[in-house]
Amino acid sequence: MLIDKTSPPIIQIFVGFLVLSAIFILAHDVSSAYKIPLLVIFIALVGMPHGALDVVMIARLVRLSETKKGSVLNINFSNRFRLCGFYLLYTSVAGLAFGFWLLFPSAALILFLLMAVLHFRHDWQGFGGGLMQMSLSALVVTGPACFHADAIAGYFRALFLSDEAISIIIISMQSVALSAVLLALYAPKNLSFSRFLTSTIVLISAYSLDPLLFFIAYFCSLHSLLHTLSIKNEFDLSWEKLMYWVVPPMMFTLLLMGLAYVLVPFQSVDAQWLRIIFIGLFALTVPHMSLTLYFQRVIRR
Repeated sequence: MLIDKTSPPIIQIFVGFLVLSAIFILAHDVSSAYKIPLLVIFIALVGMPHGALDVVMIARLVRLSETKKGSVLNINFSNRFRLCGFYLLYTSVAGLAFGFWLLFPSAALILFLLMAVLHFRHDWQGFGGGLMQMSLSALVVTGPACFHADAIAGYFRALFLSDEAISIIIISMQSVALSAVLLALYAPKNLSFSRFLTSTIVLISAYSLDPLLFFIAYFCSLHSLLHTLSIKNEFDLSWEKLMYWVVPPMMFTLLLMGLAYVLVPFQSVDAQWLRIIFIGLFALTVPHMSLTLYFQRVIRR
């Protein structure tokens, strides 16, 4: 049996990625023509909820501050003030990260790529040791630069990067991808057929799809769904309860996206949405990863 309950989580939900990638490939002309609307729709419906679940971790941190000696944040305010404090800090960090990209787009993009490799590494749990998982994650992030350098250059240009910076970053991505392949070959591994097939199909999709469509397929049907299911299971949430937690922060995020659409320098509709999505993802990833690391550290105490 190719997939069973002992398979890594990414294999158990892999059919979604497989179907979405196949649709994008078979309907190449349509998917390529509407890739920006597809990006907006999938991020809003699938990508955004997985980040919105950060409110569940924040709520757990506030409850933990009641049960432990002292407070997690060393403050003695009521739960409502603690929640407000967490939300204000989270939003402030996201705002600072958004502004950082507008001021230093090249540095922000490099930081974003590094964070993506570290963050996506957790998607590949069960695929050998840490070195193998990091190699697969790096290939997901940098591999498309080996096959679609011109398309990626166009996307980076829309994100306010200079041509000189774009050339350096793309060459660096290609070098990282090659290094990741060599590390994956060197890393100790005992991959089953299902694990080998899964990683191979992901890499074939990176080769076959436009980088934006590959990002939609991977980020939405694999990474976001993995994180959502992980939080749902860890906190024992029903789907109704999950929606209860997710909808309010989603609405707030959509409001911020609309505000950013108006404030960010305008070039074209497609470029504007590309900026809002990716600069917004960077801005939200910084507090998201920080909160996740802090939550894990508190839980281990």
